[in-house]
Amino acid sequence: MPPVSLPPLRLAASLLTLTAALAGCGGGDGSDAPATSAPRAESSTAQHTPMQVLVPAYFNPSPGWDDITRGAKAYPDVKITAILNPENGNFTQANSQFTDAINAFRAQGGRVVGYVATGYGSRSMGAVKANVDNYLRLYPGVSGFFLDEMAAKSDQLAFYREIYEYIKGKSADLQVIGNPGTFPDGAYAGITDALVTFEGLETDYRQINPQPQSTWVYDRPTTAQAMLVHNAPTCAVMQNTLKTADLPRTHTGLAYVTSLEYDPRTDVGNPWAALPSYWTQLLGSVDALNKNQPLPSC
Repeated sequence: MPPVSLPPLRLAASLLTLTAALAGCGGGDGSDAPATSAPRAESSTAQHTPMQVLVPAYFNPSPGWDDITRGAKAYPDVKITAILNPENGNFTQANSQFTDAINAFRAQGGRVVGYVATGYGSRSMGAVKANVDNYLRLYPGVSGFFLDEMAAKSDQLAFYREIYEYIKGKSADLQVIGNPGTFPDGAYAGITDALVTFEGLETDYRQINPQPQSTWVYDRPTTAQAMLVHNAPTCAVMQNTLKTADLPRTHTGLAYVTSLEYDPRTDVGNPWAALPSYWTQLLGSVDALNKNQPLPSC
């Protein structure tokens, strides 16, 4: 089997440390997202759903996917979605090892979405649709798509609306997760099922706050907002990060935290190359938060 490509998610997210503007965190198109609603307090009108786990599974089927599947079996009450990323989404034939891994994971209740790069709206629409078609044809266990490198400004809405409508035209049940890595224009909430509103360093996530510019997130279920946090060195730090995601202010129900590192200043590292050292404790912590129980010991 040729080596599986391990392209990182768009990692400009961590450049938040170089600016004072929180809206710049998580990457996006490198500029602040415009205000889309008047500042207001956190709302309890949207549904607070149990936290779920979104795993950038950018690694070989074994041992990585095997460990995800074992985790799903050990914590059946924690919903896990894994992002499948063979060859950066550009493939023309199925890898039987991935097929087996997907089937085993789904048998334990897991969901799989296919990685599709969008180039912040600059990629050819034909190439994006071809990726979607190949996933559905060659990996029928896929139940949605992860649109990486999503733009954040409203000038690219038409591009992403076409992708969204194309996917939903295949099946209304297919999930569409967009990854601007920052709070985008609120209109993107209408053309996705979930948005990654933060991707970056754990130290930057401590200051995350949708207010005052992005209070539209409070009108959606918590599982419509995701975060992908890296450089969280210990189990205790991971647990504190999950607690931050679970705050009413933060309103985030799709979470992933890893001990793996990436340095945005030197472009060194790949936080999605393997599962974190505390993978089992991460699942146990999400399970405990959902059940209002004490977090497991680290």
